[in-house]
Amino acid sequence: MIDNYKDKLKSTLSEKRYKHSLGVCDEAVKLAEKYGADTEKAYIAGILHDCAKGYDTDEQIELCQKYGVVLDDITLACKPVIHAPLGAKIAKTEYGVNDKDVLDAIMCHTVAKENMSLLDKIIYMSLCVILTEWRSLGKRRTKILTGHLFLDLNKALYLMHRKIK
Repeated sequence: MIDNYKDKLKSTLSEKRYKHSLGVCDEAVKLAEKYGADTEKAYIAGILHDCAKGYDTDEQIELCQKYGVVLDDITLACKPVIHAPLGAKIAKTEYGVNDKDVLDAIMCHTVAKENMSLLDKIIYMSLCVILTEWRSLGKRRTKILTGHLFLDLNKALYLMHRKIK
């Protein structure tokens, strides 16, 4: 099943985005192992978190209408996050994912939410680590973030939002 996810993703995402998804997936599995979360769920949410990212914004909006994904005014004003709720729907309809925990983690991977589950935090922070490395935001920041990440997930989440300097 997981190999099917990878094959389909390769055909829908750019090579750069696909490699990014693999990185998030690998980081998510490491964190799941560290914090006692379900590694298979972490793997699936990590690999599929950007499954809707291969579509341009207009296509994403059309697909939201097709699948009944309701976009609020805030999401419409910040179009780069549309792929998150759409991705949860695509993971369900096109990839056959029915696990609510996985779908919720995909849905909130761009914008944190109140009362995040352990899996939500793992996917969100895995993305933060990969983006920090990917965008070359500095070795010090990456080191601080990953150092805290493997000691205290909640503290790392807090520090991420405080914009480590």
